[in-house]
Amino acid sequence: MRIVKFYYLYIFSILTVMSFTTSATIIYSNDFETNTNGFSTTGRGFLPNGSGGSNWLGGYRELSNASTSLTLTGLTVGAVYDLAFDLRLGGSWDGSGSFGPDYFRLNSSSAGYLVNATFVNDFPQDPVTGLGISGKIQSYSDATPLGGTGFAGRTGADVATGEPIYYFGRGAGNPLLSFTALSTTEILTFSSVDAQLFTPDEYFSIDNVVVKGPGANATTVPEPATLALVSMGLFGLGFNRRKRF
Repeated sequence: MRIVKFYYLYIFSILTVMSFTTSATIIYSNDFETNTNGFSTTGRGFLPNGSGGSNWLGGYRELSNASTSLTLTGLTVGAVYDLAFDLRLGGSWDGSGSFGPDYFRLNSSSAGYLVNATFVNDFPQDPVTGLGISGKIQSYSDATPLGGTGFAGRTGADVATGEPIYYFGRGAGNPLLSFTALSTTEILTFSSVDAQLFTPDEYFSIDNVVVKGPGANATTVPEPATLALVSMGLFGLGFNRRKRF
């Protein structure tokens, strides 16, 4: 009986360690109400939303055919980090057609593009074709953050009225974005690319940026040695029970 209790305690301890090392920690969070810490740009502004309004990085037209970067430090090489943020698009985003293409892009210095697609702000959509009233199409949908084909304007928008808002990393059905750190420093670059020949009028703003990871010096995946110890514990428990009976 003492041996059985020992094995149960042994396995419980190993599983506790595994659970601890895989738990996520918030390593960056900013709603831009008071500062823009970590970002390469500082412009922010108050924009209305369904609950009244809040401050957004980029505000109104601060980020038009432009980019802003978030630098993260102290990461664990080989660890997986998850990213969430809200994206607000303003102006006449033209999608993949005439006066475009108009891209929003999110690039990870470790993983490359996490979002790379065209967007259309035409609204309402044609009830017959499903496209915007001008016939423009976008390559973004929640299932194709790196670009698909033939989507109607504002496909995937979580707030479709006014200036559309897209949620990444939160809410049912929205894209889950992550990267595996190749260095202790990571640079995430949010940008818009407007190919319009005239003065660009498309702009974007971001809010509620959250990056979650395992924390410094943590192991995200149980190492083979740990799995082997668990297997030995289970084997020993089974052997002991067979011997008793």
